Amino acid sequence: MLQVTISLFVAMQTAAAPVDIYILTGQSNALGTTELEDADCIPGPYPGDASTRIFWSNVNPTNNHYPPILYGDSGGAFVPLQLQQGDGGANPMFWGPEFGFARTLHMAGRTNFVIIKACRGGGGNAYWDKSNFETNSGRGHMWGHLRDTVGTALAALSKEGQAFNVRGFLYIQGESNSSAEAVVADIRLLQLASNLTARINAQYPGAADGMRTVLGEIAASQSNASRQTTTKKQVAAASVDDKIVFVSTRDLPLKSDKLHFGKDAKLEIGKRMAKCFLVGQSKPSSDLLPR
Repeated sequence: MLQVTISLFVAMQTAAAPVDIYILTGQSNALGTTELEDADCIPGPYPGDASTRIFWSNVNPTNNHYPPILYGDSGGAFVPLQLQQGDGGANPMFWGPEFGFARTLHMAGRTNFVIIKACRGGGGNAYWDKSNFETNSGRGHMWGHLRDTVGTALAALSKEGQAFNVRGFLYIQGESNSSAEAVVADIRLLQLASNLTARINAQYPGAADGMRTVLGEIAASQSNASRQTTTKKQVAAASVDDKIVFVSTRDLPLKSDKLHFGKDAKLEIGKRMAKCFLVGQSKPSSDLLPR
Protein backbone atom coordinates (compact mmCIF):
# COMPACT_ATOMS: atom_id res chain seq x y z
CA MET A 1 0.00 0.00 0.00
CA LEU A 2 2.82 2.38 0.89
CA GLN A 3 4.53 1.63 -2.43
CA VAL A 4 1.32 2.43 -4.34
CA THR A 5 0.95 5.72 -2.47
CA ILE A 6 4.55 6.68 -3.22
CA SER A 7 4.11 5.76 -6.89
CA LEU A 8 0.97 7.87 -7.18
CA PHE A 9 2.72 10.80 -5.50
CA VAL A 10 5.69 10.56 -7.90
CA ALA A 11 3.34 10.34 -10.89
CA MET A 12 1.45 13.43 -9.73
CA GLN A 13 4.67 15.35 -9.21
CA THR A 14 5.92 14.35 -12.68
CA ALA A 15 2.64 15.37 -14.32
CA ALA A 16 2.75 18.73 -12.55
CA ALA A 17 6.36 19.50 -13.48
CA PRO A 18 6.65 22.65 -15.61
CA VAL A 19 7.31 21.89 -19.26
CA ASP A 20 10.31 23.52 -20.95
CA ILE A 21 9.52 25.56 -24.06
CA TYR A 22 11.84 26.23 -26.99
CA ILE A 23 10.84 28.76 -29.65
CA LEU A 24 12.25 28.57 -33.19
CA THR A 25 12.05 31.38 -35.73
CA GLY A 26 13.97 32.69 -38.71
CA GLN A 27 13.99 32.38 -42.47
CA SER A 28 14.50 29.48 -44.86
CA ASN A 29 17.26 27.64 -42.98
CA ALA A 30 15.15 27.73 -39.81
CA LEU A 31 12.10 26.70 -41.84
CA GLY A 32 14.14 23.95 -43.50
CA THR A 33 13.93 23.52 -47.27
CA THR A 34 13.89 20.16 -49.07
CA GLU A 35 14.38 21.46 -52.60
CA LEU A 36 17.36 20.02 -54.53
CA GLU A 37 17.39 16.88 -52.39
CA ASP A 38 16.54 13.29 -53.22
CA ALA A 39 13.83 11.11 -51.70
CA ASP A 40 16.06 10.52 -48.67
CA CYS A 41 15.73 14.15 -47.55
CA ILE A 42 13.45 13.29 -44.62
CA PRO A 43 15.07 13.07 -41.17
CA GLY A 44 14.28 9.38 -40.76
CA PRO A 45 12.63 7.62 -37.80
CA TYR A 46 13.47 8.21 -34.17
CA PRO A 47 11.50 6.68 -31.27
CA GLY A 48 11.21 9.93 -29.35
CA ASP A 49 9.56 11.91 -32.16
CA ALA A 50 6.07 10.67 -31.40
CA SER A 51 6.25 11.87 -27.81
CA THR A 52 7.76 15.27 -28.68
CA ARG A 53 5.12 17.95 -29.24
CA ILE A 54 5.41 20.87 -31.67
CA PHE A 55 3.14 23.84 -32.39
CA TRP A 56 3.99 25.25 -35.80
CA SER A 57 2.86 28.00 -38.18
CA ASN A 58 5.06 28.81 -41.19
CA VAL A 59 4.74 31.89 -43.40
CA ASN A 60 4.78 32.02 -47.19
CA PRO A 61 7.36 34.58 -48.43
CA THR A 62 5.16 35.87 -51.28
CA ASN A 63 3.32 38.25 -48.95
CA ASN A 64 4.05 41.37 -46.96
CA HIS A 65 0.81 41.57 -45.00
CA TYR A 66 -0.42 40.89 -41.54
CA PRO A 67 -1.89 38.48 -40.71
CA PRO A 68 0.42 36.74 -43.17
CA ILE A 69 -0.40 34.08 -45.75
CA LEU A 70 0.78 30.72 -44.46
CA TYR A 71 2.39 27.69 -45.98
CA GLY A 72 0.53 25.79 -43.29
CA ASP A 73 0.18 25.24 -39.56
CA SER A 74 -0.51 22.59 -36.95
CA GLY A 75 -4.18 23.51 -36.68
CA GLY A 76 -3.78 25.70 -33.63
CA ALA A 77 -2.68 22.78 -31.47
CA PHE A 78 0.38 20.89 -30.32
CA VAL A 79 1.00 17.78 -32.41
CA PRO A 80 3.72 15.10 -32.48
CA LEU A 81 6.99 16.27 -34.04
CA GLN A 82 6.39 16.11 -37.78
CA LEU A 83 7.31 17.25 -41.26
CA GLN A 84 5.51 20.45 -42.18
CA GLN A 85 3.48 21.38 -45.23
CA GLY A 86 5.59 22.27 -48.26
CA ASP A 87 5.06 24.91 -50.91
CA GLY A 88 3.32 22.70 -53.45
CA GLY A 89 6.32 22.98 -55.75
CA ALA A 90 10.05 22.43 -55.34
CA ASN A 91 9.76 21.83 -51.59
CA PRO A 92 7.49 18.82 -50.98
CA MET A 93 7.75 19.48 -47.25
CA PHE A 94 9.64 21.66 -44.78
CA TRP A 95 11.58 20.59 -41.71
CA GLY A 96 14.44 22.30 -39.98
CA PRO A 97 16.77 22.07 -36.98
CA GLU A 98 13.88 21.22 -34.67
CA PHE A 99 14.41 17.50 -35.38
CA GLY A 100 18.09 17.36 -34.43
CA PHE A 101 17.37 19.66 -31.50
CA ALA A 102 14.54 17.56 -30.10
CA ARG A 103 16.33 14.25 -30.61
CA THR A 104 19.48 15.48 -28.87
CA LEU A 105 17.50 16.62 -25.83
CA HIS A 106 15.59 13.34 -25.80
CA MET A 107 18.73 11.22 -25.99
CA ALA A 108 20.08 13.17 -23.01
CA GLY A 109 17.01 12.24 -20.98
CA ARG A 110 15.19 15.55 -21.43
CA THR A 111 11.64 14.62 -22.39
CA ASN A 112 9.48 17.26 -20.71
CA PHE A 113 9.64 19.93 -23.40
CA VAL A 114 7.74 21.32 -26.39
CA ILE A 115 8.75 23.30 -29.47
CA ILE A 116 6.99 26.32 -30.95
CA LYS A 117 8.00 27.07 -34.55
CA ALA A 118 7.10 30.21 -36.52
CA CYS A 119 9.33 30.64 -39.57
CA ARG A 120 9.25 32.39 -42.94
CA GLY A 121 10.64 31.37 -46.30
CA GLY A 122 13.10 34.23 -46.71
CA GLY A 123 13.13 37.88 -45.71
CA GLY A 124 15.31 40.42 -43.93
CA ASN A 125 15.29 41.17 -40.22
CA ALA A 126 12.98 44.18 -40.68
CA TYR A 127 10.07 41.74 -40.81
CA TRP A 128 10.80 40.68 -37.20
CA ASP A 129 11.07 44.29 -35.96
CA LYS A 130 8.39 45.30 -33.44
CA SER A 131 8.70 49.02 -34.22
CA ASN A 132 8.15 48.30 -37.91
CA PHE A 133 5.07 46.28 -37.02
CA GLU A 134 3.67 49.11 -34.93
CA THR A 135 4.23 51.60 -37.77
CA ASN A 136 3.12 49.33 -40.62
CA SER A 137 2.03 45.82 -39.67
CA GLY A 138 2.89 44.45 -43.12
CA ARG A 139 6.50 45.63 -42.89
CA GLY A 140 6.91 43.93 -39.52
CA HIS A 141 4.55 41.02 -40.01
CA MET A 142 6.93 38.36 -38.63
CA TRP A 143 7.01 40.08 -35.25
CA GLY A 144 3.20 40.01 -35.23
CA HIS A 145 3.12 36.40 -36.39
CA LEU A 146 5.76 35.22 -33.91
CA ARG A 147 3.97 37.05 -31.09
CA ASP A 148 0.62 35.55 -32.07
CA THR A 149 1.93 32.00 -32.59
CA VAL A 150 3.73 31.95 -29.26
CA GLY A 151 0.72 33.49 -27.52
CA THR A 152 -1.71 30.93 -28.94
CA ALA A 153 0.61 28.03 -28.10
CA LEU A 154 1.14 29.18 -24.52
CA ALA A 155 -2.60 29.71 -24.10
CA ALA A 156 -3.16 26.12 -25.24
CA LEU A 157 -0.73 24.85 -22.58
CA SER A 158 -2.30 27.04 -19.95
CA LYS A 159 -5.74 25.71 -20.85
CA GLU A 160 -4.41 22.20 -20.25
CA GLY A 161 -3.41 23.35 -16.78
CA GLN A 162 0.23 22.89 -17.74
CA ALA A 163 2.84 25.08 -16.05
CA PHE A 164 5.81 26.04 -18.23
CA ASN A 165 9.11 27.86 -18.46
CA VAL A 166 10.43 29.33 -21.71
CA ARG A 167 14.01 28.03 -21.82
CA GLY A 168 15.21 28.79 -25.31
CA PHE A 169 14.83 31.10 -28.29
CA LEU A 170 16.39 29.58 -31.44
CA TYR A 171 17.08 31.98 -34.30
CA ILE A 172 18.56 31.49 -37.78
CA GLN A 173 18.06 34.59 -39.92
CA GLY A 174 20.15 36.90 -42.07
CA GLU A 175 20.97 35.43 -45.48
CA SER A 176 18.46 37.85 -47.03
CA ASN A 177 19.40 40.91 -45.00
CA SER A 178 19.94 44.06 -47.03
CA SER A 179 23.03 46.13 -46.27
CA ALA A 180 20.87 48.42 -44.10
CA GLU A 181 19.44 45.43 -42.20
CA ALA A 182 22.86 43.82 -41.79
CA VAL A 183 24.39 46.77 -39.93
CA VAL A 184 21.66 46.61 -37.28
CA ALA A 185 21.53 42.78 -37.05
CA ASP A 186 22.87 42.88 -33.48
CA ILE A 187 20.49 45.61 -32.33
CA ARG A 188 17.47 43.95 -33.90
CA LEU A 189 18.37 40.56 -32.44
CA LEU A 190 18.73 42.01 -28.94
CA GLN A 191 15.45 43.90 -29.32
CA LEU A 192 13.66 40.82 -30.67
CA ALA A 193 14.75 38.67 -27.71
CA SER A 194 13.90 41.47 -25.27
CA ASN A 195 10.49 42.13 -26.85
CA LEU A 196 9.62 38.45 -26.87
CA THR A 197 10.63 38.06 -23.23
CA ALA A 198 8.58 41.10 -22.23
CA ARG A 199 5.55 39.91 -24.19
CA ILE A 200 5.58 36.45 -22.59
CA ASN A 201 6.20 37.78 -19.09
CA ALA A 202 3.37 40.31 -19.43
CA GLN A 203 0.95 37.41 -19.88
CA TYR A 204 2.73 34.81 -17.74
CA PRO A 205 4.87 36.62 -15.16
CA GLY A 206 8.37 35.21 -14.87
CA ALA A 207 7.84 32.47 -17.46
CA ALA A 208 10.59 33.77 -19.76
CA ASP A 209 13.03 35.07 -17.15
CA GLY A 210 15.48 32.24 -17.90
CA MET A 211 15.13 32.32 -21.68
CA ARG A 212 18.44 31.82 -23.49
CA THR A 213 18.90 32.85 -27.14
CA VAL A 214 20.86 30.54 -29.42
CA LEU A 215 21.91 31.95 -32.79
CA GLY A 216 22.68 29.60 -35.63
CA GLU A 217 25.26 31.01 -38.02
CA ILE A 218 23.59 31.78 -41.34
CA ALA A 219 24.44 29.77 -44.45
CA ALA A 220 27.10 31.16 -46.80
CA SER A 221 27.95 33.65 -44.07
CA GLN A 222 31.05 34.87 -45.89
CA SER A 223 29.66 34.98 -49.44
CA ASN A 224 28.86 38.70 -49.64
CA ALA A 225 29.27 41.87 -47.63
CA SER A 226 25.78 41.87 -46.10
CA ARG A 227 26.16 38.29 -44.85
CA GLN A 228 29.60 39.01 -43.45
CA THR A 229 28.25 42.05 -41.62
CA THR A 230 25.23 40.14 -40.35
CA THR A 231 27.46 37.40 -38.95
CA LYS A 232 29.91 39.85 -37.39
CA LYS A 233 27.04 41.69 -35.70
CA GLN A 234 25.46 38.49 -34.43
CA VAL A 235 28.76 37.33 -32.97
CA ALA A 236 29.11 40.74 -31.34
CA ALA A 237 25.64 40.44 -29.79
CA ALA A 238 26.58 37.09 -28.27
CA SER A 239 29.85 38.47 -26.94
CA VAL A 240 28.16 41.15 -24.83
CA ASP A 241 25.17 39.21 -23.50
CA ASP A 242 25.52 36.07 -21.38
CA LYS A 243 22.03 34.94 -22.41
CA ILE A 244 23.00 34.76 -26.11
CA VAL A 245 25.11 32.00 -27.65
CA PHE A 246 26.40 31.88 -31.23
CA VAL A 247 26.65 28.46 -32.88
CA SER A 248 28.96 28.20 -35.88
CA THR A 249 27.76 26.30 -38.97
CA ARG A 250 30.26 27.29 -41.63
CA ASP A 251 31.96 23.90 -41.57
CA LEU A 252 28.73 22.23 -42.73
CA PRO A 253 28.03 21.53 -46.42
CA LEU A 254 25.43 23.42 -48.41
CA LYS A 255 23.18 22.11 -51.15
CA SER A 256 23.97 22.86 -54.78
CA ASP A 257 22.28 26.27 -54.49
CA LYS A 258 25.10 27.29 -52.11
CA LEU A 259 22.54 28.82 -49.76
CA HIS A 260 20.57 26.10 -47.96
CA PHE A 261 21.49 23.28 -45.62
CA GLY A 262 20.52 19.70 -46.46
CA LYS A 263 19.38 16.82 -44.27
CA ASP A 264 22.59 15.99 -42.40
CA ALA A 265 23.49 19.63 -41.83
CA LYS A 266 20.02 20.46 -40.49
CA LEU A 267 20.20 17.60 -38.03
CA GLU A 268 23.69 18.68 -36.93
CA ILE A 269 22.66 22.32 -36.47
CA GLY A 270 19.79 21.23 -34.24
CA LYS A 271 22.17 19.02 -32.27
CA ARG A 272 24.62 21.88 -31.74
CA MET A 273 21.85 24.21 -30.61
CA ALA A 274 20.52 21.61 -28.18
CA LYS A 275 23.94 21.10 -26.62
CA CYS A 276 23.87 24.74 -25.53
CA PHE A 277 21.13 23.73 -23.09
CA LEU A 278 22.80 20.52 -21.97
CA VAL A 279 26.44 21.29 -21.30
CA GLY A 280 26.67 24.97 -22.14
CA GLN A 281 28.63 26.51 -24.98
CA SER A 282 31.75 28.63 -24.88
CA LYS A 283 31.56 32.13 -26.27
CA PRO A 284 32.58 32.47 -29.92
CA SER A 285 36.26 32.96 -30.52
CA SER A 286 37.80 35.51 -32.87
CA ASP A 287 38.24 32.95 -35.61
CA LEU A 288 34.45 33.05 -36.16
CA LEU A 289 34.58 36.72 -37.12
CA PRO A 290 34.33 37.44 -40.86
CA ARG A 291 37.65 38.17 -42.46
